[in-house]
Amino acid sequence: MQGATHKRPSVPQQEATGNRQQVAAFSATAAGRVCAMCDRRSFWERHEYKFYRYGHIYANIYGQVIIDYVPQRQMRSTLKTLLIGYSHVLSLLLIVVLPCYFGYNYRALTATDDRRMQLVLYVSFSNTLIKYATVIVTYMANTFHFRAINHGCTLQRARLEAAFAASYRGPSWPKRSFELFMYFKFVLINIMMIAQVCGIFALAGAANGQLRTQFAIYSFVLWNYTENMADYFYYINSSVLKYLRLLHLQLCAALGQLRRLQSQPLNHCGRLSHRIARLRACFGDIHALYVSSFRMHQFQLLGLMLTTLINNLTNFFTIFNMLATHSLANVPYPIVVSGLYALGFYVDTYIVTLVNEHIKVEQARLALTVRQFCDYPTPGTPRRRLSRELEQFSLQLLQYRQPMLCGLLHLDRRLIFIISVTAFSYFITLVQFDIYLRSTN
Repeated sequence: MQGATHKRPSVPQQEATGNRQQVAAFSATAAGRVCAMCDRRSFWERHEYKFYRYGHIYANIYGQVIIDYVPQRQMRSTLKTLLIGYSHVLSLLLIVVLPCYFGYNYRALTATDDRRMQLVLYVSFSNTLIKYATVIVTYMANTFHFRAINHGCTLQRARLEAAFAASYRGPSWPKRSFELFMYFKFVLINIMMIAQVCGIFALAGAANGQLRTQFAIYSFVLWNYTENMADYFYYINSSVLKYLRLLHLQLCAALGQLRRLQSQPLNHCGRLSHRIARLRACFGDIHALYVSSFRMHQFQLLGLMLTTLINNLTNFFTIFNMLATHSLANVPYPIVVSGLYALGFYVDTYIVTLVNEHIKVEQARLALTVRQFCDYPTPGTPRRRLSRELEQFSLQLLQYRQPMLCGLLHLDRRLIFIISVTAFSYFITLVQFDIYLRSTN
């Protein structure tokens, strides 16, 4: 019986086997690194698309089809047509039909034996009127700027996000700051929604409760209609702030590279000039995104400021009501809820202005960093090219002017102070009315 012979593999087969083992080992190492990177991702990075999807669905409920924070898939044409038709029907219902109904029942809405409560109802009614005007402006802006908002804001923001994701390899604190702003906004909006829902339930058992409950629901829908667009503006501005900070870190890295290149060949300086040119073009895109978003939403933002003014007035009068009665038991529950909601609305407006304030500060820091490049001499042709790029960048920053709300106000923290002072002045007038009513009784 002939024994079985074992065939020895050839040298090329051994090399192929070794290569496959190396590839398998490299793939395992790469997979381990990817898993480690996935583990290092923040909660926002792992679930941000879920947040955006939730915001898109919630905006569609209130007829804001135009709001899609990060387009993830193309919407079917039939569904998009139905959603656009639904948004027009809902908008016309809010703008035409329901105002006629509540205007006809205006006296029943403001009728009460408590004179202080009647003043609060008057202020609340005027607050709803401002929301109503803001809804009209928002509907017109969505109708006439549909393509501009999609292509000028949403897609431009997506292109900038992809560009920074591909080129930036620095510290991650600007992204973490952006996540913190978004978390705070998300929590605050939900708290304000809960406060308004509590106020609606509080009105159910009062006199004329059914009519006032309907009016409170109408005011709640108006607030959600305008707040969705305000949240979108806040999202775009927070993204602009993140991109400016990332750009500033890249510019600081280029400044450090220029310090090291003082004794290096001139071709390195040529590469640095190309890098500065890319950063300058990126700043132009960021600035264009900010200005286009601001101009398209300026009338809605002006309505937001006026609503904050009326809410501050309500909040001040609520505090006065508590101090005048000397007992929390005598304060009507709806007044407490409206005061809590007014405080949340004030904080919401404050963080919107705070983001714009940070944008202004970050652009000033960019200008200072560009000036620091002038401390280093740049002789030679490539260095003259670098000087020309820096001059154009500095001129671009010098020509920047912070946009204004309808040419009237700057959207920064000074506006919050103006709103508070104005609300306090009107509050004194309300107190005088209250003293007069008590004296007549």
